[in-house]
This record gives sequence, structure tokens and C-alpha cells, in this order.
Amino acid sequence: MKNQIKNGDEVSLLYPGSFLLNAKLRLIKNKPYKGISVYEILNPISIPLLSGIPNPEDFLKNVDVNIYIDFLTQLGVEVIHIHTLMGLNKELIEAAKKLNIKTLFTSHDYFGICPKVNLINLQGSICKNYDNGKNCIACNENGYSNSLVFLMQSKLYRYLKNSSIIKKLRSYKHKLVRNKNHALSNAKVIEDKKNESAPSASAYVNLRKYYVDILNNIDFIHYNSSVAKLTYEKYIDNENSRVLNITHSNIKDNRIQKKSNSNEPLKITYIGSIEKYKGLYFLLDVLEKLLINNINGWKLNIYGKNVNINTEEFLGKVNIKGTYDYSQLEDIFKNTDLLIVPSIWYETFGYIALEAFSYGVPVIITNLVGFKDMIVPEVTGIVIKASEDELYGKLRTLVKYRQKLSYINHNILDLLGVYTMEKHTKDIKRLYTKLRKAIHL
Repeated sequence: MKNQIKNGDEVSLLYPGSFLLNAKLRLIKNKPYKGISVYEILNPISIPLLSGIPNPEDFLKNVDVNIYIDFLTQLGVEVIHIHTLMGLNKELIEAAKKLNIKTLFTSHDYFGICPKVNLINLQGSICKNYDNGKNCIACNENGYSNSLVFLMQSKLYRYLKNSSIIKKLRSYKHKLVRNKNHALSNAKVIEDKKNESAPSASAYVNLRKYYVDILNNIDFIHYNSSVAKLTYEKYIDNENSRVLNITHSNIKDNRIQKKSNSNEPLKITYIGSIEKYKGLYFLLDVLEKLLINNINGWKLNIYGKNVNINTEEFLGKVNIKGTYDYSQLEDIFKNTDLLIVPSIWYETFGYIALEAFSYGVPVIITNLVGFKDMIVPEVTGIVIKASEDELYGKLRTLVKYRQKLSYINHNILDLLGVYTMEKHTKDIKRLYTKLRKAIHL
């Protein structure tokens, strides 16, 4: 939005805000931010974040479409660009249709199809069958309560969320949910218990239908990767779409020539969370096999929150660095020969791979990571199946022969540039223009 303002566009931000005692939906104007007009939805649909939706019925309430019609008419909106379905009333899309305002959605995650955002089941595997909503019940039962959501969306919480006590409470809640989910995933049998307050499977079917209907009625879908496109198209029928990769405002051209000395350990970096679907344990299993086969010319640095794994079996070759500040990325990548993104879920993009790329660092990613669209396999990066055998074979070769990494680094340096926000803004503007003119996209 800041780049759009720089390019002369008039930009407004509409976001789901706090709740009032009067439950009626209202739209109010906030203070502007760096030239961006800001509007808040009072009494919106709740924002579950990554916690899940324990009460799907609360998300299916209708509001007066005229509230959005009046709002959009007053602003003179030409294009509505939606970056998340969280907090979105279907009536906003209905109002846009009535006013012939074009709508565009960018696929940053899978909310709407999956209440937990990532299409991962309790076992940490890709959810390929939600069993007509039945599997959603256990998957979402530890989501935030309505009272907690109301608090987290309050203006008071915005001021206090970075305080030490709130951070401790958040950490405790996340740990509690993680432990409960872990217990459920390891249970051999989950017995159905009669609970009058528990949601029905049909409620989750209706919830998915609510958001699928929204997606099918949006004028154009901007998929941020081919991975996202293939995944979404299993659930929706909207054929007006295009894959256009994304970036963020901190991406700059920081590429440098890198040399990896085969006389020194291969410096591998993993940056991410410890959830099973992110692939850290998959990576560690492969590294363990390397050690068993006496391939030990490597070391792994792990950056992430709440990493609590036993590193003793890796003979000092695995180091947990903990959380990091974005300003530390330059030093991290200077000391990285190879970044590995071993995701075993349909990762819509994968910013960390783009960040490594912007520093000229070679990456290994699975073919489930959307960033694969931005590299030429075996030329500017390495794409593998989410297979222990494939990752083992690649690492075994790279530990012994570093020429491949030098070759990839050289090819990255030869590219015309990295994909910055300035370039992305121009690409998005072209989408808007064609969408408004109803030109084939």
C-alpha cells in the first residue's frame, strides 16, 4: 500500500477491529497512516488467527449489505484487494457486485478452506479428507474462546500485546494447545462424547461453503504460487486467476559471491517453527542417517521459536540458535552455505527462501513450497520431493562436492535482479488495470 501511494494511487485500508457492547456492525474512520486512509470494522467476524474455530456458527451471521454499499459508494472505490478472508463478511462482496466494483483476492494462506489456515490435520500431515466436517471438530476444539478473541481484538490488547506478562500468557496458551493437540494425535482411539456445546460436523461443512462461495464470487484470484493454485482449485470453481509470486518491502538486492570450502563443514541453516509440517524433524532424520553412514562434514544451525529438541545424538553438529531479529539475517546468511526449507505441507510461498535468494544463498526446498516457481531447478536452486531418500542423496553429494553450490550462487548473481516490492507493485497495478477493463488475464 505504501508503494501504491508513492505511485500516485489513492489507497484505503479496511480491517476487522474491536468489539462493542452494541453488537451491530459499524465502519468508522481511524487516523491515516503514511497517506493511507484507515477504516475499522466494529463488531466484525472474529479473527481466529492460527488457533482454529471452535464455534463455526458464530462466523455465519448475516449483516446489512447496505452498510458496505454506503461505505464503498462514499469512498468511490474502483478495486477491492483482499489479502485475507479472516473477518470478511460476504456482504462486502455482494455490495461490490451491486456497485460493479472489481474484487481481487491474494492467496496468502488457506483460511476459508481450513479453519486452522494450513490444511494440516492433528497428526501433522496434509488434510486430504475432512470427512464432511467430522475431522474439524477435534482439530479446532482448542481454538480461542469468544471472550479471548474479543480481548485480543480490543484496543487495550493492542497496547499491551508486547508487554512481558502478555507474552508469557500467549506462550502458555500456545504450549497448552500444542500439548493438547499432541495428546490427541497420539491417541489410538478418540471416543465420541456427548457434549451439547460441541459444534456439529455439518457446521464445519457450512463454514467451508460460506468461504468457498465468497471465493467463487470474487472477480479474480491472484495465486502467490503454483502450489497455492493447485491446492485451492481442489475446492473452488473460480477460473479467473493467475499465478504471480509475491515479495515484501524488506527484500533488497543483497547478493554476494559465496565460497564453500569442502575442507570445512557444510554450513546448513534452518529457519522456521518446530511444527511437524514445517519439516524440521524430517530434516533431522536425514542428518541422523548421514551421521550413521559416517558423513559428518556438516553442521546445522536452527533459528526459531520454542525449539526444544535433543541435540546430543548429533555429536555437537546441531546448534539451536533460538529466535532472531530481522536485522540479523545478513549475518545469518553470511554464515550459511545452504538454506533448507523442508516443508511437508502445501506452503503457499515461503518468504525465508526468497530472503536467502536475495543474499545469493543456495536453497534446497521441497516441491510443496511455492517459492519453487522462482528458481530454475539445479540452476538457481534445488527442488526435491518431500522424501528422506532424495534429501539424503542431495546432502551426501553436497557435503563432498561443493562445486554445485558455487554454480548455483554464480547463477543467482547472474540474474538481472531480485523481486522487490517496487516490481511487485507494478505487476499488481497491471492486474488492477486489466481487471477494470475486463481484459483477459
